[in-house]
Amino acid sequence: MAESISTRLVGPLEKLGPDGVRAIHESSLHLLGDVGIRVSHDGALDLLDEHGCAVDREERLVRFPESLVMDCIESAPGSFTLHGRNPSTDVTVGDGAAVTSPCGSAPNVLTYEDGRRPSRLEDYEEFVKLTQMQDVLTTTGYNHCEPNDVDQEVKHYELMRRAIEYSDKPLKGEAWGADRARASLDMAGIANDDPDLSKPYVFATANSVSPRIWDTKMVGGLVEYASEGQPVLLSPAVMASASGPATLAGTLALGNAEILAGNVIAQLVNEGTPIVYGLPTSNVDVRYGSFAIGSPEGALCVAFAGQMSRFYDVPSRAGGSLTDAKTPDMQAGAESMLQLFVTLQSGVDLVHHAAGMLDSYSTSSPEKLLLDCESLRYVERFREGYDVTAETLAEDLIAEIEPGGHFLNKRHTLTHSKENAVFSDLFFRDSYDNWDDQGAMDAFERAHERKADLLAEYEAPPLDDDVQHDLESYVERGKEDALSSS
Repeated sequence: MAESISTRLVGPLEKLGPDGVRAIHESSLHLLGDVGIRVSHDGALDLLDEHGCAVDREERLVRFPESLVMDCIESAPGSFTLHGRNPSTDVTVGDGAAVTSPCGSAPNVLTYEDGRRPSRLEDYEEFVKLTQMQDVLTTTGYNHCEPNDVDQEVKHYELMRRAIEYSDKPLKGEAWGADRARASLDMAGIANDDPDLSKPYVFATANSVSPRIWDTKMVGGLVEYASEGQPVLLSPAVMASASGPATLAGTLALGNAEILAGNVIAQLVNEGTPIVYGLPTSNVDVRYGSFAIGSPEGALCVAFAGQMSRFYDVPSRAGGSLTDAKTPDMQAGAESMLQLFVTLQSGVDLVHHAAGMLDSYSTSSPEKLLLDCESLRYVERFREGYDVTAETLAEDLIAEIEPGGHFLNKRHTLTHSKENAVFSDLFFRDSYDNWDDQGAMDAFERAHERKADLLAEYEAPPLDDDVQHDLESYVERGKEDALSSS
């Protein structure tokens, strides 16, 4: 054969034609220019007023001219590199490879031994350690879970400190309010021995409040990150039939408008601020009023996010291993794999909640995190495809084997069998008898045993003594100030 032929898909999954993309874009411009977005942050209102927006101070309603919206889209970079305190962990967001981040924000934890319960700080520590040890999770998270045994006024100090101490991967920080955002930024600067934050070290999520609100706290955090040139995931979680129309087109147009408004603020604060087009949007199951993040409609929203971000030439965030199931059962596996497969096939650049989520964002599970990491490996292997060459066609070898023979003892098999397959530690493929002899464990129980083994093997990555001292001093001062002013 003259050359290798690869089966890797040429382009990402797209569910809308060009006319549909353009229609949603134009609908969003109408919402921004004629209907308006409420911005409850005085500094941002001043900035928007100065740059030609129509600002109703009494209603805090802002109408954005199309020219400003489009200029700010042009200002946002198409990709950027996130730097870890270990340079070997640096990742580029927007280069075609998915950057992954684990579960986050859940107030509850589900473990094999305890079942479901309120999360604790020790759970968070375990999540950071497990994330550090998973090659398919390329960034660590700020809040894998929301510990209930830590004072909420100082929680961000405790979580960020442990993320730095237990991991050397790029960081996620807090953005809810200027003060918490500033603490995350300062601590990232300390961790990387770069107080001026000359590179992107820490990203955060800024959520609008649908429909059509950017509130004081979130804008405050957005402004802090943008002022330092640190990346922000602009992420309206519009719920179709509740905080957005029942029709996906209307909900997506609304979410798109909120993202574009957030980007205008970010670019006016600091032109060139890296933003990520985030759309953790799905529908509400109107029978129960619950946010259905594992639904097929949610998967359609994921595909839209990837497609729309390419239209604007900015990186995307959506999807992950998402489910509404309450425990790691068949429902959890089916929904999580659907969402994850669509996420990666849609070319999403940053996959938050890539592993560990249950119960519509309400519960994190360390065992499910490990199971989802196996699913990540499966989907990544599928996306790799395979090559067609003279070597892989193996025509001479096939001719050599007698009809009814086998290939098991051939050098070609030894050479290629491992490089062309994913061998899972958690998904059992051996015989039923061997499975039964080994305790007849399901995947949840095997993940529990694997978790224990990993935590026993864990070693903290090196942290310079001066950095450790500066980090501890900063955290103690910050906690004292926060508690004294609360």
